[in-house]
Amino acid sequence: MKRLKMCKGLLAALLTAIGIAVVAGCVYEAPAPPPPPGPVVEGYDYYYYPDDEVYFYPATGVFFWFGGGGWHSGRNLPRTIVLHNHVNVRLNTRVPYERHEEIRARYPRHEPVR
Repeated sequence: MKRLKMCKGLLAALLTAIGIAVVAGCVYEAPAPPPPPGPVVEGYDYYYYPDDEVYFYPATGVFFWFGGGGWHSGRNLPRTIVLHNHVNVRLNTRVPYERHEEIRARYPRHEPVR
């Protein structure tokens, strides 16, 4: 009988230890949330031809140029405009000439080679 009480005591101690181990192992820690997405940078990539002051939007194949007192746009340039070197310009507008003075100051015309 004494032995049975001892076995019950060991069994109770063993079950208690297993219960504590199980409970301790069940602690759930949620993973860290993913970082928020970066800012959305909306922009339009143009080719700007400083010597001719012409913009070209390759995504649509549309040119923007100044002539006859105003700005024009179209898929074809007037024959009098012959394009030379361009720079890539990213603007946050669909109308590139809205920022023309700023772009013109940043990318001046090249001096003709003599």
